[in-house]
Amino acid sequence: MGPEPEFLTIARIVRPRGVKGEVVAEIVTDRPERFAAVTRVRLEASDGQVVESRVERYWFHRGQVILKLEGCETIEAASRLRGWWVKIARQEAIPLEEDEYFLFELIGCEVWTESGQHVGRVREVMETAEVPLLVVEGEGAEEVLIPFARAICPVVDISARRILITPPDGLLDLNRERSLRERTMERSGETPRS
Repeated sequence: MGPEPEFLTIARIVRPRGVKGEVVAEIVTDRPERFAAVTRVRLEASDGQVVESRVERYWFHRGQVILKLEGCETIEAASRLRGWWVKIARQEAIPLEEDEYFLFELIGCEVWTESGQHVGRVREVMETAEVPLLVVEGEGAEEVLIPFARAICPVVDISARRILITPPDGLLDLNRERSLRERTMERSGETPRS
């Protein structure tokens, strides 16, 4: 496993709200209560820009969080923050319960089925609207996508760097067939269909 990140992502700004510089952010933490303790945030753009800011106030509305950030006083300033990630310092994170872990800790874990089949190593964790997806690099660099749901990934041992899965029938084959089909299409210059 690589070094722990200094900052943890808690939200993504999706649009401005009103004319006073407030922003609407999609919550990407499973602990929204953490906003009560947040006073300082780090804003990061996809192009690498970074801005440190203070949260003047926040409130929840329709499953999202509204943030009023220091220095963001107009709708134009708020619009420029669209797509930026809202992060907190790692040391400010809420302590985890015994059976909890951060998604970044899954990267590098070996994935095995209950029957003892080695699936591969977690290369990435993709956030989705439903559940995170483990991007597992299998033998021969094939990519297998595994939903990170308790029913499919019942045993996670971070200290042993091991995840035990019980995939539904066909999940691993479906991923492998699709991966093989996509690689074949890439070689022939065809565009994969969705």
